[in-house]
Amino acid sequence: MKQVICLIILGLFCSNAVSANGNEKATAEAAVLVNGDNVTKAEAAAQSGRIFNGVAVDIARYRFAIILRLDGQIRCSAVVISLSHALTGADAVYPYRNSIQRLTLYGGSTSPTSGGFSFQLTRIAVHPYFNPNSGVSDFNIAVLTVPTNSFGGKQNIAPISLASAGVAIGTKCSVFGWGKTSVNLSGPPNTLRAADMIITSEATCARLWAQFGVKITSNMVCAKGDRGADLCTGDYGNALVCSGRLTGVAILSNTCGNGRDTAYTKITASSIRSFIRSQTGV
Repeated sequence: MKQVICLIILGLFCSNAVSANGNEKATAEAAVLVNGDNVTKAEAAAQSGRIFNGVAVDIARYRFAIILRLDGQIRCSAVVISLSHALTGADAVYPYRNSIQRLTLYGGSTSPTSGGFSFQLTRIAVHPYFNPNSGVSDFNIAVLTVPTNSFGGKQNIAPISLASAGVAIGTKCSVFGWGKTSVNLSGPPNTLRAADMIITSEATCARLWAQFGVKITSNMVCAKGDRGADLCTGDYGNALVCSGRLTGVAILSNTCGNGRDTAYTKITASSIRSFIRSQTGV
């Protein structure tokens, strides 16, 4: 069972994607708070002819979205939360705590491969209660630190405000990231993409994941894709944004349209929030 769980988690690594089903168009979160400013709604621009269709969005409107690279290759997503810090799931970085030089952050471009800025990590802080042997840990969060104020003054890179309160079941939120729009593609798409997600109950999410031996806890928030949207291979670390604020960091999905609720580390959970504050001052 642990092996099955690990496959589910690791299936999210190595290129980020969000998708919408069929010919329907998903509409990205209406406004995102970046450095305290409202950012206008991105135009919905679905692509057809693929298994999963995402919504292309402009990095200038979602400047918090950033890529975590391992040895120069896309590993997963991260989220800029200060001029010196980003968040991602602990699973993505835990094996590299003693080889931090292999990890970099890349942002400031709609393209995942060109036109942006690269940042060397100076520190990785993993939540002290994170258990890498638990299959799915409900303390699955890590703070990534770059040289002081490195994100400042960089075009199309800016922090997103953190959620200060939980969100109600049924709330429409959005996820953002790069990656495969089809499980059959060999690499990521050439643009940042987004999709809408609807917050679901902890009880419903827990019931759906119980058959895999995964325990959903109060340190997680769950969501289900709107109009067939779903996380796919590489979506680990994606930002879940509700009412313009970072509400969760993607850690768990059945991937690519299988219909099971996705799970995110909940930013407002007491232990998660206090850990972030202790590492970043945010």
